[in-house]
Amino acid sequence: MDSAIESQLRYENQIREVADHLETLVRGGLSISAAIAKSSSGLFVLPKELLTAGRAEYERRRNIIQVWDDDEGTGVIEGESLGSWYGGPKENDVFWSALRNRLKNELPDAFSDVDKSSSRIVGLGKPPGSESIDTRGLVLGYVQSGKTTNFMSVIAKAADVGYRLIIVLSGITDNLRQQTQERLHDYLVEPCQTKVHLLTTNDRDFSEVTSSEALLSQDEMRLLAVVKKNPARLRRLNKWIKKASTTTLANCPILIVDDEADQASIDVGTKRQSTINALVRELLSHPKAAYIAYTATPFANLLIDPTDGADLYPRDFVVSLPRSEAYFGPERVFGSLDAEEGQEPDDGLDVVRIIPDEDAAVVKPPTKKDQLEQWEAAIPPSLREAILWFLMATTARRLRTDDVRHSSMLVHTSMRAAAHGMTREAIDTEISELTRLVQDRDAALLKEMETLWATQTGRVDALSFQNEPIDFHKVLTGLEQTIQQTRVIMDNYLSSERLKYRKETAETVIVIGGNTLSRGLTLEGLISSYFVRAASAYDTLLQMGRWFGYRKGYEDLVRIWMTDELRRWFLDLSIVEAEVREEIEAYAKEGKTPAQLPVRIRSHPQMTITAAAKMRNAVKANVSYSGTKVQTILFNEIDKEWLDANIKAVEKLVLTAHAEGHEENELHSKSVRGFAGVSNDIILRFLVDYNVHEDARTINTDAVSEYIRLQADKGGIESWNIVFIERKNSMPSDMSLGLKEPLRLLRRRKMAKGSKPGVANLKAVSSRWDRFADLSYSKEAIIETFDLSSEKKVRDHHLRKLRKDRGLEKVGVLAIYPINKSSRTDKDEHQSLPQPENSQDPSDTEQNSEREHLDAPSHLIGIALMFPEAKNVADTVDYYSANVSIDEVEDIEAELAAADERDEKMASQEEADVK
Repeated sequence: MDSAIESQLRYENQIREVADHLETLVRGGLSISAAIAKSSSGLFVLPKELLTAGRAEYERRRNIIQVWDDDEGTGVIEGESLGSWYGGPKENDVFWSALRNRLKNELPDAFSDVDKSSSRIVGLGKPPGSESIDTRGLVLGYVQSGKTTNFMSVIAKAADVGYRLIIVLSGITDNLRQQTQERLHDYLVEPCQTKVHLLTTNDRDFSEVTSSEALLSQDEMRLLAVVKKNPARLRRLNKWIKKASTTTLANCPILIVDDEADQASIDVGTKRQSTINALVRELLSHPKAAYIAYTATPFANLLIDPTDGADLYPRDFVVSLPRSEAYFGPERVFGSLDAEEGQEPDDGLDVVRIIPDEDAAVVKPPTKKDQLEQWEAAIPPSLREAILWFLMATTARRLRTDDVRHSSMLVHTSMRAAAHGMTREAIDTEISELTRLVQDRDAALLKEMETLWATQTGRVDALSFQNEPIDFHKVLTGLEQTIQQTRVIMDNYLSSERLKYRKETAETVIVIGGNTLSRGLTLEGLISSYFVRAASAYDTLLQMGRWFGYRKGYEDLVRIWMTDELRRWFLDLSIVEAEVREEIEAYAKEGKTPAQLPVRIRSHPQMTITAAAKMRNAVKANVSYSGTKVQTILFNEIDKEWLDANIKAVEKLVLTAHAEGHEENELHSKSVRGFAGVSNDIILRFLVDYNVHEDARTINTDAVSEYIRLQADKGGIESWNIVFIERKNSMPSDMSLGLKEPLRLLRRRKMAKGSKPGVANLKAVSSRWDRFADLSYSKEAIIETFDLSSEKKVRDHHLRKLRKDRGLEKVGVLAIYPINKSSRTDKDEHQSLPQPENSQDPSDTEQNSEREHLDAPSHLIGIALMFPEAKNVADTVDYYSANVSIDEVEDIEAELAAADERDEKMASQEEADVK
């Protein structure tokens, strides 16, 4: 080899060695400048030229780890930290190298995101060599979306850089703790056995008796504990750690990963949660402790008081993980209110089946203990249907592929463990009878199943997911084997059995349970869910949705049975979740810190629903409408007087605007009709006259009016632009509402489900683009003019910023939607009219089969109010939310206390056995 080439290679190798040296010093707690200074003095002085080149190489590596962002609302909100000190894993890393090889094989499409996001999260904390570590972070994922894979990766990389004691807080149930322990053992411990000492095992929660001083002082050893959030276990863990010397603890970096962090860890006033919160804070009181919370429902975490430095508020970072297009989340199942212009709002997949009230009354046990003892569980028609579907859908899924997988059904009717046994007996009896009838080829059963198969498969097309349609007679060939393999499992804190999926065989299980199934536990191959239990808050309800996750190859077979009321709650939930995630994305893009986030989330109008759900009576909340949009979606379809009153309210609004000198053509956009610069007083008078449906949860005219007054007094809202929304192909009418020419009426179909009799639920009347309806921009012009071409999806926070850039930061928008009283789906009744501005009316697209015609006595008037952002996001008004009527909410504190007492006895026995 040429000597010049050899010399160059040696020099490049020296640069890499210097970069490695600098990275080691930074991981040890030094800043890069301090690392350079240390390398320029002392016994081993590095040449300046080599140091400069090495620093450049180190910084190049560090910049590999970037903030990632995509159209799903991912991003990072950072506090005041050292920045991304972590330059990514090294080739010789022990824990990550073993895990990386397995994840690359198992998750070829998702591996890059997992690698990148986990490195980012490690770098957002402090180097393990820092004199003190006091990190608080939050990672926001999705229910059953790979959070465990992410925190396993974080743990592996943290262990490689020097975090010595790793504690995973794994929910409040034994089966979730065991599931997490088994997975970490399989992926992290097994490949690196000589480097890890387990403080817990699959069968044993924390009850370690080996000296903490002896274990924590070993530099090369990593200690792993997977611990329930249970008072007895956490007390033992804290007591054990504190027995180590001050010197040892000062040199022992601790990483605490809190899985399902919104459950139990946060002090919301109950005795148990206050106790656990105090014990978690005690863990964090050590000199070098980093805390990373993982959750899919961040509501509670973001409502922690950020001024209490010792509590768990994520003051250092909030990370939103990417979401795959294949993920089945709340929006995909239940739809959302976020509609693209020219389309009906997404109603979600047609996979939800409504449990009649009479069936729900049969499966829900009584709440009083003496009544429960006399209760007998039964199988109503809807539960029988769900069981039959599970058996047939499981068979069909397995007929599609030779790769036979686990298949599960969830039955969740109560949190009460005493009721689960009775429900299990009833389902066991039903399965036994169905087994006999299938073996006998009973004609009545076969006819029932064939009808159910045809009905269900006709509502969700297998080919739309590129899945093979399976004929019923083919299903019948494998049905007997499926039903013979089916096991009914009761999983609660009293049961001796646990839901475990054996590796050597494909499980077919119907699982009955309560709290043990409602948090974190992965139900493999979940196809059929039967769900009637009411929950006391959005975060609890969302976590119970075990049907969320990845359903590759059987998307068309997933079915969920629930009450109509719960269906409406899940729809509300999907709205709240989407808006919270969008706020996090916006804050990440704007470079704001976690300390600026809680006020915005805390005062969001939708969050009042969460608060209301926690109480049976009206509840006071502080609400802000800064930057939000509220709209009317519920209408009294058969009440002519109610509908006519809204028509008159708009006519009066137009008359008042004219009387005060406003012209119809004052808007920036000449292709829409409306008024510009209308006073706050006019809007306030209109809101007095306009009827909002009594069941409306997203708009409260009293709170809205009070907020407008507050912002008017502070100069935050100076005026309003009023826009009458007319689309291409809207229907001609003779209704002018006081305008110079009659209006073209929109067509809106109502939801077939989810509404009371006589109430039309349109789900949405507005498009996100209507925030710009008073301007002359088209969607394309907005994207081009403001350089949003790199954005895969333009969101509301983009449009708010654009209005501000146009000098409209103090101007609100009132959009008025005149809707035809006889909106139908027959395209022949449509007359094509010249396009006034943007796109077609949503009724041209019939993608939502779950929609029905409107048939009202008078035309409907929908409205949307779009608020500018307040200068002070802390500006709120008092709001008394209406009593939210939900099913009997179960008080599970007694059951949790009983479980804690049982675990205390088990822990004492385990500790005695170890000794």
